[in-house]
Amino acid sequence: MAGDSKGPTVIAIAVTFAVWTFIIMCLRLFSRIFVLQKMGFDDYMIVCACLTSWAFSAVTVVSVKYGLGSHIGDVDPNKMETYSLMVWVSSMCYLATLGFVKSSVCLFYTRLGDRLLTRLSMCMLGVIIAQASSFVLVAAFQCRPIEKAWKSTMPGTCVSINVFYLANAALNILTDVMTYSLPLRVIFKLQVPAKQKVALGFILCIGLFACVASIIRITYIPAMLSDPDATWVIAEAMYWSVIEINVGIFASSIPSFKAIASRFIPRLIGEYSGDKGYSGWSSSYDAKKFSGFSKVPEQNIGLDSMDPRQPDGDNLIGTQIGYAGAQSQERIIPDGKIYAHTEIETNVEVSRDISSRTLSHSP
Repeated sequence: MAGDSKGPTVIAIAVTFAVWTFIIMCLRLFSRIFVLQKMGFDDYMIVCACLTSWAFSAVTVVSVKYGLGSHIGDVDPNKMETYSLMVWVSSMCYLATLGFVKSSVCLFYTRLGDRLLTRLSMCMLGVIIAQASSFVLVAAFQCRPIEKAWKSTMPGTCVSINVFYLANAALNILTDVMTYSLPLRVIFKLQVPAKQKVALGFILCIGLFACVASIIRITYIPAMLSDPDATWVIAEAMYWSVIEINVGIFASSIPSFKAIASRFIPRLIGEYSGDKGYSGWSSSYDAKKFSGFSKVPEQNIGLDSMDPRQPDGDNLIGTQIGYAGAQSQERIIPDGKIYAHTEIETNVEVSRDISSRTLSHSP
């Protein structure tokens, strides 16, 4: 039916998530560069993921102009070659983005300090690099000659693209689940209140939502590969691909928001400092520990005792016992435990009358 198109929906989703990811990326870079003053390898990976994600969204929008989302009968045959070229390019951008996102997550895990988690993350990183590299290469060189991928009438041979797409989707789901479930053991070992475990679990659930998007996407692949109305049935698979990769970028960036919240809205997360009330990761040590985790500070206890009978002006001062300042801090440290550093200052003033009576009764 002429005029019946899913193209506007595809464009709206692609543009919305591209803008959303741009905001997320700005916040993450602000946190790393200006707040923590340190970039990690996981940050560089996520920057690459954003670039390929935006390329995927741009190619998807251009594909709509050449027929994506429209019934194939409504598409100008002269545009089909360009449409196929856009789909070929988008497949490589999509696969590369997934590889960068999961590599960034694994690299972040290595900075949490848990030895077993670090080893598992490095093994998983090797699997992801091998998977993503092989998939991108297969997508790029699926046909011989390469041009046959978008010039269907050209003589040559191609791999079984149906088998490739299905295997690709299934393996991506598997590696998604494995990647986002790696730190579960560490979370269960944390000696923290239940609400904090729930918060950490929520972060992982957002990452697992990318797996859900991938599962939804795979349900559209069989129809996409077998339905003769190819330009129409591919629309859902394309915008679920957009959702999947952008949710993955968001999930991998959540830990970096802790530094911004600690610096600018500390009351929201309960960070307290004796100097400025509530404050964030403002010390030079925390800036160096750019992962957002810090060691437990040493506890300095001050105990000043003064003779209650010693005059001080017109008043007598009693005993002053306390810690230097009033401060309470909690930090997650690498061995998976929470330590609390609490400083309390207590002043006790003894009035002159009470002290006089005490002195008069003393032998």
